[in-house]
Amino acid sequence: TAAGFGGTWVAAPWATQDIAPLTVAFVRFTLAAVLLLGWTRIRGASLALERRDLPIVLGVALTSVIGYNVLFLYGVTLAPANHGAILVPGLIPLATLALSRFLLGATVVRRQVAGIGLSLVGLALVVGPALTGSETVLEGDVLFIVSAGVWASYTLIGRASRLDSAVLTFWGVAIGAAGLLPLALIVGGAGAHLDQLGAAPQRALLSVAYLGSIGTVLSFVTFLEGVKLIGPQRATAYSVLIPVFGLVLVAIFLNEPLTAVSLVGAVIVLAGLRVTQTAAAATASAATPRDEPEHSTPEPA
Repeated sequence: TAAGFGGTWVAAPWATQDIAPLTVAFVRFTLAAVLLLGWTRIRGASLALERRDLPIVLGVALTSVIGYNVLFLYGVTLAPANHGAILVPGLIPLATLALSRFLLGATVVRRQVAGIGLSLVGLALVVGPALTGSETVLEGDVLFIVSAGVWASYTLIGRASRLDSAVLTFWGVAIGAAGLLPLALIVGGAGAHLDQLGAAPQRALLSVAYLGSIGTVLSFVTFLEGVKLIGPQRATAYSVLIPVFGLVLVAIFLNEPLTAVSLVGAVIVLAGLRVTQTAAAATASAATPRDEPEHSTPEPA
């Protein structure tokens, strides 16, 4: 999941250089919905929804599809992608811990907070002085920060679902794409969007394809599976690996070399992740009855 999402910080700037962000988002999730429909059909998974599923499906569509991607794609048009690759995954674990504590009453131990704080120090070393910038860059950074909170909300919503991860993701992206279409038309009009797609270079089109396939279908499904297996706090702690993968992919595809400071920061990120994971595992083990597996997920009310 982290590797797939790490690649989006390369694909998104390439795509939005030539195609409007809302158009990118709509095409991305329309493609993802088609791929997920085929995947669920091959697996024989039922797409039937019950009334109790509707709030969760709508919540997934509004947070992970519409909300997060509008903020994410407009953010990369205002601020450097490396800002988002650091700020978003670095803040998601903190936001998830906070929401889990205040909304669900989850136990949060100091070691978890310390581990995430250590990871943030590593992320700061990776970015270094590049976080300072113009007012436009600051606006983009604010969008990245808000998007981290939106993604944390999606994490908790997704965990409450009884649906198969691929089925939940299908309905989320399908409804999200339907919601993005009128937004895209209002902002630019159908003709302008079609002209952009028709004139877009191959790199931009391939980037949209990556966002819809690996950046959505693969990464969303594996992320939800991880949340169900080990819980939201431990699963989102892995988000600090996204900038590590992002740095490697940027070095490969954008020919930006890794500096010594970035490598040190990556090691600190991994150390913070280890601290967070062990603390969350100890907390979950203490709170879970011996006759129940740690990864058991309660049915939604």
